[in-house]
Amino acid sequence: MSINESAADLRGPRVAATAAVAYVGCFAVSLILPGLLGQRFAAPVPYASDEEVAAKLAASDHGLVPIGAFWQAASALALLVFVPYAAQFVRGRVPGSALAGLVQAGGVVSGGLLVLSASVQWISYQPTVAADVHLFRAVTDLVFITGAAPHVATLGFLVGVVAYVSRKTGALPAWLNWFGLVIAAVSLVSMLSLMFEVATIFIPLGRYVGMIWFLAVAAVLWSRREATASAVRQ
Repeated sequence: MSINESAADLRGPRVAATAAVAYVGCFAVSLILPGLLGQRFAAPVPYASDEEVAAKLAASDHGLVPIGAFWQAASALALLVFVPYAAQFVRGRVPGSALAGLVQAGGVVSGGLLVLSASVQWISYQPTVAADVHLFRAVTDLVFITGAAPHVATLGFLVGVVAYVSRKTGALPAWLNWFGLVIAAVSLVSMLSLMFEVATIFIPLGRYVGMIWFLAVAAVLWSRREATASAVRQ
């Protein structure tokens, strides 16, 4: 193996691991930073009454810089960087299978939905939207529908296929594969929230437990990269 080939083998896992951590980290910042800066803004509440939405809107600060929307968009872009490496991972282990395409499609759609959700969230910060309860509700419902179940469920396709292929080929630790399959199932079930309010519990489960899977995958990739780098140096 040439030096250039070795560098390429090391570069892929490094980029994928960095993108996975950035996806989780940026999303965490989008949730935490606005509160630390003292921003108060009504969260999307699609199942609340108009009166409850109006009350939350009245208690919100207006004219804020949409910091949360910016960091969620950054999170989505990091996810989109991770997607081709996930597809390449599957393609390299099951050549000729359609599973790599499913990973690519699921990841791209999920990242695109999160970008759209962040963009619409930016719109919800605008004073003209906040001045009309019904318009505000329509916009925040769109934030919810794009950034919640559809985003989580399509990302579940990526996690589930990677975990399935890895379980078949032994590419990742067994516990991480089973963990990924469970997350994928929960993420897909979250789509029931479009019909039943009680199913909304699966949205944060799929989203945040799924982020643990991304961090675990990043840790495995980094550890293997370091082992490969040591072997190359020797």
